[in-house]
Amino acid sequence: MSKMHFLQVRYGDSFVIECNKDGYHGVIVVDGGPTGCGYVLQNQLKEIGIPDLLIVTHYDDDHIGGLLQYINTCRDERILPAKEIWANCAGYVEMAAEKTTSVKQGVKLSELLSKMTKTSQFVWRDDVREGLNLNYPFATIELLSPTKEVLGMAIKKQEEEDQQLLKASQKNLEDLRKPLDELAKHIPGEPNLKKDNEIANAASIAFILRCDGLSILMLGDSFPQNVEKYLRDVKGCSEENPLEVDFVKVSHHGSLNNTSNSLLDIIKCNKYLISTNGGKNRTNHPDRTAIAHILCHPQRKLEETIHLYFNHKMDLITTNGAPFLNEGEDKNWNFVIHENVTEL
Repeated sequence: MSKMHFLQVRYGDSFVIECNKDGYHGVIVVDGGPTGCGYVLQNQLKEIGIPDLLIVTHYDDDHIGGLLQYINTCRDERILPAKEIWANCAGYVEMAAEKTTSVKQGVKLSELLSKMTKTSQFVWRDDVREGLNLNYPFATIELLSPTKEVLGMAIKKQEEEDQQLLKASQKNLEDLRKPLDELAKHIPGEPNLKKDNEIANAASIAFILRCDGLSILMLGDSFPQNVEKYLRDVKGCSEENPLEVDFVKVSHHGSLNNTSNSLLDIIKCNKYLISTNGGKNRTNHPDRTAIAHILCHPQRKLEETIHLYFNHKMDLITTNGAPFLNEGEDKNWNFVIHENVTEL
C-alpha cells in the first residue's frame, strides 16, 4: 500500500512518499524544508532507505535549505542522497554568491551536485518542465509546471529578491471579519516576473503523482494560472471533466495568491495538505482567503466534507501566523481540520 509522510519542517515543505505500483516499491522525496530541518528528513530516511527520486521543486529556503543539509551529510558520510535528483538550479552556478539567500542556496546546491556527480552514481536532471510524462516502475509522474519560458527566465535571473510579505496585523484582522464566501471571490493577480521571488515560484515544479492506491497533485509554490492552463489546454480538464486526485498539496503553504477558484473548479478532491507552522516574521500561512477558495469555490459540493490536513498543531500555526477561521465555520462549510498529521 502506498503512503505519504508529511514531515514537520516548521514553515516549509517536505514529503516522503512510499510508492507501490504493480509489485514495485519506490521512495520519492519532495523538498526538505528550511535551513535547520535537514535532520528531520535524514531521520525519516534512516527507517526507509535511499530515495529513488529526490525532487527540489524550487530554490526558496523553505524548500531547499533542509535538502542542502541532508545532501551535505550524505556527501560527508559517503552515502548516496538519492538514485535520481530533480533540481532546476544548474544555471545558478554562474550567479554571484552574494545574491539573496535563496539564490545562494541554488548556487550551493548546483556546485554540490556538480562535485558529487563525479564520484557518485546518481542521475541529476536540471531540465524538468511541463509536459514531461515519466513512467517509473513504482509510479507515474506528469509535469504541470514550470513552462520552458519561465524556467529559462528563472535560470537567467540575477536580481535580488524583493519579498512581497503579507503584514499580519491589520489585514488578517480584517479578513477574519469577512465571510469565507466573500473572500473566495478574490482573483489572484498574474505573477510579476520582474521580481525574482515570483520567478522562483513560477518556476516551481508541480506534478501529478500516481501509484497503487494513491494519487497526489503536488503544487510546490506554483502559481494557479500556470497549472490551470496546463490542465485545461493539455489534459482537457474542465468543470464538467475535472482532474480527480486523492490529495492536493496546497501551493505555497496556503498563501494569498497561489490558490484560485478557477483552478479548484477543475479538480475533484476533498483532501488538502497544507505544510506550515504558521510562517515566520511577517508571513502568515495559511491565508484565510486561500482557505476560502478551497471551501467556497463555485464547483464545491457542500454535501461532501472537505478535509484540511496540517503537519503542525493549530495552536502553533495561529500563534506563529494569525487566526484564519472563526468558530462554527466548520459546520457552516462542512470541513474537518486534521492537525499534527505526519503520515497519510
